[in-house]
Amino acid sequence: MIGVNLLAAYIPQLIKKAINLLQDQSITQATLSNSINQILFTLLGSALVMAFLRTKSRHIIFGIGRQIEFDLKKDIFNHLIHLEPAFFENKKAGDLISIITNDVQSFRALGGFAILNIMNSTIAFSVIVPLMWQVNRTLTISFLSLVPILIGFVTYLSKAIKTHQQKVTEMLGSISHFIEQNLSGIHIIKSYGQEEAEIKRFQEQNHNLLSEYLHLIKARSFISPIMKVVASLGFILLLYIGGGAVIKSNFSLGDFAAYSLYIERLIWPIATLGWLITIIYRVQVSSKRITEVLNIKAQIADEEKAEEISEFKESIQLSSLGAQILKGQKIGIVGPIGSGKSILAQKLMRLKDCEKNEIFIDGIDIKNIKIDSLRKIINIVPQETFLFSTSIAENIAYGVDISDEEIEKYSKAACFHEEIHKFPEDYMTVVGERGITLSGGQRQRVAIARALAINPDILILDDSLSSIDDHIASKILQNIHELRKGKTTIFITHKLQIVQNAENIFVMDKFNIVEQGRHQELLKSPHQDSVYKQLWFKASKLIKREGELSND
Repeated sequence: MIGVNLLAAYIPQLIKKAINLLQDQSITQATLSNSINQILFTLLGSALVMAFLRTKSRHIIFGIGRQIEFDLKKDIFNHLIHLEPAFFENKKAGDLISIITNDVQSFRALGGFAILNIMNSTIAFSVIVPLMWQVNRTLTISFLSLVPILIGFVTYLSKAIKTHQQKVTEMLGSISHFIEQNLSGIHIIKSYGQEEAEIKRFQEQNHNLLSEYLHLIKARSFISPIMKVVASLGFILLLYIGGGAVIKSNFSLGDFAAYSLYIERLIWPIATLGWLITIIYRVQVSSKRITEVLNIKAQIADEEKAEEISEFKESIQLSSLGAQILKGQKIGIVGPIGSGKSILAQKLMRLKDCEKNEIFIDGIDIKNIKIDSLRKIINIVPQETFLFSTSIAENIAYGVDISDEEIEKYSKAACFHEEIHKFPEDYMTVVGERGITLSGGQRQRVAIARALAINPDILILDDSLSSIDDHIASKILQNIHELRKGKTTIFITHKLQIVQNAENIFVMDKFNIVEQGRHQELLKSPHQDSVYKQLWFKASKLIKREGELSND
């Protein structure tokens, strides 16, 4: 950059020298010709070197801008991926996507274009202004007096720019969230015939964004014309003051030409001043949003002295609930809706945090176990399964390195193998966004196959058979019992027939275990208000009614 600006200052000196030589009547034609040729070759060489250096500087500095963008995206994603699920329940996905795309681009502009021009402007003024001062002090003072006026004008405009930039950034996040929701819920929109309503809602948001963008552009649009006015005023001053000096012979034509080139060299740094201020305000707005995300600390994190565990050896103690799960047991957890079954499952994996001394694994408080090692021995299949928009095979093999034969093995265990052959590309069939091309039961079976492939020491099935036909669910249960002999499996369900053969059943109500025992023991309970008996009675009536309807 220093080299570019030194050459940019040197070239006008060459032109000044050439013009002065052309005016000199005392030198011979041959001497003039040789001198002019020498100046031309020097001018050409200087221009080529300057072009090379300018290209190189842009390559390096714009590369730094891209690297900043890359690092920021990586840091934000790495930070988000380690936050607990509860954070994402209260944060719009579209807003986070906007931060990691639109807001990060502001920093790319700062690290590339802005830094380049700040450096260039600083060096240009440092090199060229002293040369202008040396040529004509009055003209230089007059020209530089325009700069504070320009800065004041841009500062005045920048307040409006900042306000509108803030609103535009927020609206981009909202519209990203709106689009993401509509694309994810396209089947619901079509099922309820709400296409036109959603189009209208999008048009309203898009119109508001357009309106705010136009306000921002109006504020920005004054900057470029003002820059051109300043440039024109610079040349007017040159013609008025410099022209007068030439007439009085205090200023040579060579000086006049060189000075005009100096003004031209400074016009671009002055012209970019407005854009630099715009970029800086964009970065201020984006920085606030990015910092808010990066400053959020994970509520569920490793304790300072947390230890690793490699396997589940003995038991899980649910101290606060007065219950114990032994290694190799098949456990059922049942209870009314909202009784705390799923929360207990999430606490076991620390997807939701628990209190100290609440849950122990092999005598170790799970808050003192490193989260990564805890989740290697425990896996959960939730009721609302999530599939990635990739092939069925890759969804089953997610997180493990297994062969095609093993993928088929676990698919058969989940009673899904036969159905896969009906898909156009067999196991390589790509499921839609979130597995939307599959039915609810199919998605659950892929999720079960995925969990079986991981083969954790402790597997939790959180109502993950709810969308599967009873006769298929019964086969899957048999396969799970066969595959997971000696390993602990926890069934959370509202279908009590699933846990009839469990070695122990925990009955939850109002976040407490109110009963526990085997199926027959719980049915023989002398308590008339037994929660399990009430659940069983309701389930039996429902099964009986469904049977009568099917017979009809």
